[in-house]
Amino acid sequence: MSVIDKEYWLMLSALLFLGATTGKVAAQPLPAEAPAPAEAERVPSHDTGEADAAVEAEGPPVTESPPTPANLEAASPEGTAPAPPAAAPGAAAVSPDVPAPKLEHEREVEADQKRSEDATRGPEWAAFDDPDTGSFQLKGRVFTLAELEHRREDVVGDSGNIESRESTSLDLSLASARVGLEYQSPLPWLSVELELEIAGDPEVKDAYIHAGKRFFARAGQFKIPAACLELESPWTLPLARRGFVHDLLVDWLDVAGRRPGLMLGYRGKGGVKPRLTLGVFQGTVLQELAPGDRDVALIEKASLESQSFAARAEIEIFDVKVAGWYEHRVGSPDLGETQHYATFGLDATYDETFESGGLRIWLDGTAGESFYVHEDKPGQDEEAIFVATRALVGYRFGGMALGDPYLEPFGYFAALDPDTEVVSDFALEAALGLNVGFWDRARLTLQGELNAGQRNFPSGYLDQQEPDRIGLLLQAGARF
Repeated sequence: MSVIDKEYWLMLSALLFLGATTGKVAAQPLPAEAPAPAEAERVPSHDTGEADAAVEAEGPPVTESPPTPANLEAASPEGTAPAPPAAAPGAAAVSPDVPAPKLEHEREVEADQKRSEDATRGPEWAAFDDPDTGSFQLKGRVFTLAELEHRREDVVGDSGNIESRESTSLDLSLASARVGLEYQSPLPWLSVELELEIAGDPEVKDAYIHAGKRFFARAGQFKIPAACLELESPWTLPLARRGFVHDLLVDWLDVAGRRPGLMLGYRGKGGVKPRLTLGVFQGTVLQELAPGDRDVALIEKASLESQSFAARAEIEIFDVKVAGWYEHRVGSPDLGETQHYATFGLDATYDETFESGGLRIWLDGTAGESFYVHEDKPGQDEEAIFVATRALVGYRFGGMALGDPYLEPFGYFAALDPDTEVVSDFALEAALGLNVGFWDRARLTLQGELNAGQRNFPSGYLDQQEPDRIGLLLQAGARF
């Protein structure tokens, strides 16, 4: 072997030895945490230039040759993943707890998900939201109605006498257009709500301040805590409208309704979820009376005897809300006259969602003193005792989430006995209908209804107008 061949083999052996040694060093596990230099022990601030000083104190970075894949594979134990290469000195260390920056398409997916969640939160949307000044929500609904009605009514004949005749009419109307504004202050226990009816002459429906959570107070104009069917929103009820017995109770007997007032309450959690409300409300007095129409107005410069007092207590038992209520109401039996009348009631509601639909039930019963007495009843100076009952049931197919298509048939029955001491004086009401639409967004309601009064029904109700009628309603509604 020549001298050149010996030198060649010596160099080749040295290179192989060096490569094997480098591979073994690279395969050594990295320490869990490298000790920091003493002068760089404190985490530097990003805005003082201390980071650059700490790096300079460490000296120039040492560059090492990265291990080759072959060496890593040879040095790694069988069945284990190779150790990651060591980070270069001076590079920012990435903690395993800090998520990696999101790619652009990941950010777009998250934005789409957020928009989808915002769309399914509810019909209300936040018009303004600021942690320092609070948030505003705008909401509203619109109902249009086509009503085909056949009824018997009393009219003045050619001879001047009152005559009863049959009539059929078709009425197209904007039944309701509500717009509301809710304000949630930066104080989590303080909010304000305003709701206006703008179909026809603008009218304030709700306008109140609500303070508190578990114990709360409310002041302004809002609904008197009475029967569940009166407290429920018209949008929530499957009915096209509250109906004939509702009109008799609220418009003709001055029960429930909206009034300016003050209410205190308690709302419990867990168990039976008790709730108690106590309130005082401004009374109303009769201003004008016409067949089928009774206009009242708030009592001005009211005395201490001109307010209605109300209380309602409810609990929840096996998903059924059961409640009892009392109203010492101001009623107006004649123009400019007022008097207090005792009224009380019981009610129950059930609203349950199943795999493919939902069942909703409302039941209530009301009794109290009345100022309508049949003209032929002996002892008309005594106040009559009325009793009313109502039941509404609806079962929907679909509508499992906001905006889902659904179909909901429903049935409704109500009766009012104007005087428990008089026979054959009932007012009766029945309705059957079907809702089709997109759950809690838009719906089309087809409803047939029947009203009837027995022969001794007091003529004071409806001011001599006959209660008998048949109606077919087609209603379209949308909510935002």
